[in-house]
Amino acid sequence: MKRPRLLPSLFFLYAAALFGGTAILQAGLFERDGYFHARIAHMLLDRGLSRTFPWTQLSTWRLQFCDKEFLYHLGMMPFARMGSDPILGARIYASLLSLAVLGALYLLLRAQRVRWPLFFTALPLATGGLFIARLGMVRSHVLSMLLLTVGIHFLLRRNWKVLLELGFLYAWCYTMPFVLVMTAVPFVIGYWAAGGGLDLWSPAAAGLGSVLGLVFHPYSPLTLETFLTYIQVFRIGMQGMARSGLELGNELYPYPLSVFFDIYPLILLLVPLVVAVAAFLALRRRKAAPETWGLVTAMLFWFGMTLASPRFVEYSVLLLAVATAFVARDAWPELEPLFAAHRNFERGSAWLALGLLLGFHLRSLGFTLVPFGFTTFYVHYQSEAAPPRFFKGAAAWMGEHLAPGETVINLYWDDFPDLFYDGYRQHFLWGLDPTYSFRSDKDKTLWLERMRKRELPLDGARLVTAFNSRYLILRASRAGGYPALRRTPFREVYRDASSVLYHID
Repeated sequence: MKRPRLLPSLFFLYAAALFGGTAILQAGLFERDGYFHARIAHMLLDRGLSRTFPWTQLSTWRLQFCDKEFLYHLGMMPFARMGSDPILGARIYASLLSLAVLGALYLLLRAQRVRWPLFFTALPLATGGLFIARLGMVRSHVLSMLLLTVGIHFLLRRNWKVLLELGFLYAWCYTMPFVLVMTAVPFVIGYWAAGGGLDLWSPAAAGLGSVLGLVFHPYSPLTLETFLTYIQVFRIGMQGMARSGLELGNELYPYPLSVFFDIYPLILLLVPLVVAVAAFLALRRRKAAPETWGLVTAMLFWFGMTLASPRFVEYSVLLLAVATAFVARDAWPELEPLFAAHRNFERGSAWLALGLLLGFHLRSLGFTLVPFGFTTFYVHYQSEAAPPRFFKGAAAWMGEHLAPGETVINLYWDDFPDLFYDGYRQHFLWGLDPTYSFRSDKDKTLWLERMRKRELPLDGARLVTAFNSRYLILRASRAGGYPALRRTPFREVYRDASSVLYHID
């Protein structure tokens, strides 16, 4: 009998509307790094494989630039060059990647012959609004999620040759090239512990592929420096802001358990349930398959990584969906007699699941069909927390009054993506991640950071000397926190509703 096609079609149309509608209608990006990716993809054809990046003067990238997401930007390039404003094309590209992740998850579950593959494909969209927002970001971790989903399929098939190729591809697509091997190792341990034999080839192939990808890379040998920088990012993050003296992105710092539950309630509820059911099957009936335990072990690994740093939630959710599907598959023989009399149970439950998912999302949009809203954070980040670009007007002023390539001081490194997108005719100090600046000049970076946090007064004369710049730019909402800007040597030369530019006399 043919499988019904209506439900999958409705689900993917809904997902397309969710991510595509955001791409077209959203005023700005709550995750501002998307502006950097859009602009650099737009410039890729002109810049080629340049190893300099003068837009961050206080950074290792200035003379040793490595595009750690080269294939991600290469795939985005034709979209980013569709019109005069690259961000629209970048959003369309991101939406297609989001749909590809869900599509790959659905095909993976169907290929593994689990029950209700569409239900478990929809499960990630109910794990929390912030996860939905992360799945829709203009950032390379979405491509990483797609590669990992494909990798899980071949990990289950023990196809080490394809895992080798995927590991190689990872190194060209993503900052952290060892995500696949980091998944394969706990999977193999769980598989072996459940009596399935020891498969050393799969993690070895994935790891070797990533190493070869770093060695035979368009930016090699700078790939090694980039990887070490990424390790330092997490080492500084684990120290905390107080000890390191440097504030990193919020996604790197662990959430208190209450905050984690508020953002990702289903993850905290479902992970222990999945482990408990798998343990029950193993101890009482011995029907949990080795691959199920492998997936549960990998899920627990990424869950632990997510508790340590929410940056890894995308992998935790993917493994949670797949592991839950396999545990449900193994538990079904025990439950089937309860539903044998209900011939339409499977189809009816699928419609019910789709209806509940839609209901939860509608609740977040202000409707009251159900008491909970899983997309509250999604709506918040895509509306209130996603203002338009901050420096569009200031960039136009700088383009008219400043020399091309003249350096402008940005106190906040998280302003850089907006500045680079609209003000790419100028150069700035730091951006994307302060660790690149920390590795370039630790003393200057910490001094700039202390001024940003108002632990030190703004010293105009020293800023000019240290960075050979006579201009400083801030968001308008931040400028009021620095009284020194109202006195000489700072002189306001441009202001609009979102940004202020100062000349240092």
